Amino acid sequence: MMQGMRRQSNTAPRKTRPVRLLLIALVVFLAVSLPAAGMFAVDAALGKQYADTYYAVLGTKYDRLRAVEGPKIVVVGGSATAFGIDEALVEEETGMPCVAFGLYAAFGLKCMLDLSLNGIGKGDIVVVSPEFSSQMFSEYVGYDALLQAAESRKGLLWALGRSYFGGMMRSYPEYLVRKKEVADVGGVEGAGVYTKEAFDDQGRMIFVREGNTMDRMVSEDNLPEIRAEIVTEAFLEMVNEYARRVRRRGAEVYFGFVPVNAKSVELAADTDKEGFVSALEAGLSFPLLSDLDQHILDERYFYDSNFHMNDTGMVYNTILLVNDLKRVTGQQGAVKTHLPQPPEGAADAQILSSGDLNGLLYDVTAEGVVITGLSDEAKAAEKIEVPEEIENNLVRRIDAYAFANASARTITLPKSVTVLAGHLFENCTQLTRVELLAEELPQVGDTLTAGAPEGLVIAVPADAYGTYLTDYFWARYARVLARIGE
Repeated sequence: MMQGMRRQSNTAPRKTRPVRLLLIALVVFLAVSLPAAGMFAVDAALGKQYADTYYAVLGTKYDRLRAVEGPKIVVVGGSATAFGIDEALVEEETGMPCVAFGLYAAFGLKCMLDLSLNGIGKGDIVVVSPEFSSQMFSEYVGYDALLQAAESRKGLLWALGRSYFGGMMRSYPEYLVRKKEVADVGGVEGAGVYTKEAFDDQGRMIFVREGNTMDRMVSEDNLPEIRAEIVTEAFLEMVNEYARRVRRRGAEVYFGFVPVNAKSVELAADTDKEGFVSALEAGLSFPLLSDLDQHILDERYFYDSNFHMNDTGMVYNTILLVNDLKRVTGQQGAVKTHLPQPPEGAADAQILSSGDLNGLLYDVTAEGVVITGLSDEAKAAEKIEVPEEIENNLVRRIDAYAFANASARTITLPKSVTVLAGHLFENCTQLTRVELLAEELPQVGDTLTAGAPEGLVIAVPADAYGTYLTDYFWARYARVLARIGE
């Protein structure tokens, strides 16, 4: 998988653990004790640590939204919008400029809606298009992610309004601690799609994404939630109020479905498409733009998540949007761009052999070794160490629930690992520490630590620590990450 960041070399001697803990304690003391002005001063003293990261693109997108004059098309959502809408192609086909105002589900839909209002005007067409998750279908606000995004564009905080200030201030101390830790390891330097460099100066994605990089062409640990239960009253109240305010500005508003990997829908056992659509139709005060089934697409159109399109998928999804907009607005003329065929995809890796190495159950495939589980004897051991090679093949993947119910206190994973599936440490009641030696960040989803004991620490190489903390996928585990040697 293409990695989100490249670590920056750090030649300064690493501080001992007691000194580092003292520094963190000082940052926390200052942040908690001082008023807002004092916390801003501590923030400024730590310098800009997130200026080149993916988060920083939010300010660029916000500025573009406000700068585009005249009627425009605005799609508001999360990363599926950033990966799935070709703004130039929309304008070419419709004659209206387009702003894909979405970047990261970790911000939450609420703040994206509120920020977008500052750029909505008469004649605009607005499409609300959240990813299918209970987080995006809620009033959730990711304050830590917002603070990182606002590091280079403080105006974002003021643009959100006073209702956000309480949450911002409550999140500031922990944000400062994490920022100090990133600064302590020399910061991060962007490389790949999850950086500011992946976008142009208008906030449009320009990073080349040729095919599907996901293991087995699907993220099994981040499945879509397509069911009526996520369409809550609180969500409907939030988006209906947004629609009311949009209409007061003289704009039209629709609800659009994001593209989703067909393989992931097949794996989501509780999918209820009919109930999901019916709940939206019954509760929304504005119309659906399209049919859900049209947006459940071949896995070959996706890149590194079940909602992120590769280059071909972006064109495909954009043409779907254009066709829908032409239909609801009565615009005449056929779309000039043809729907592209998906790029070739990799075949599922066949199992060449299977075995048991000191209680580690494994399969050997053409792509490497997959750890599938543990023998009863290994489950009873106090320590589990996964080697880098088995049968002269690198260990690449740890399957879901591979270590479930183990009694180990420590687990060591090799630097060769590229995929960590979900629920790895389910019911490992004695587990306190996992040493992950991989400097290149493994593919990971939402449930890596689901069912793991409280206080679990995942220690990673010190030189890659800042990269793990700020990575698009790994940032959600920031609270359990530490540096090896501490």
